[in-house]
Amino acid sequence: TEVDRRGVYKLRLAIASATLAEVQVRVNDPNANRPVFTTKLIGRDNSIARHGIHGLYWLFNVDIQGVRLVEGDNTIFLTQPRCQSPFQGVMYDYIRLEGPPCNK
Repeated sequence: TEVDRRGVYKLRLAIASATLAEVQVRVNDPNANRPVFTTKLIGRDNSIARHGIHGLYWLFNVDIQGVRLVEGDNTIFLTQPRCQSPFQGVMYDYIRLEGPPCNK
């Protein structure tokens, strides 16, 4: 399918649990200085240490401009840069990329 370069794509990122974590989103360049989106510091539910029990749910809707995408394969990089403990991290529920509405 073609990329709508003028459209806005939606990345739906549902986090099931987070403990002193951050999720950064980059598109097609894992080393870009600035992420397209960051959650900043989130989560204090400590559910990673409790094997996912009683986590707090987070839903993020990230706008990705069509100009960031290329024809063919695209890669979305999700990184968690805060890693000082094995209990510091993110558990996700789902990740979905939605195209812009069709205007036909």
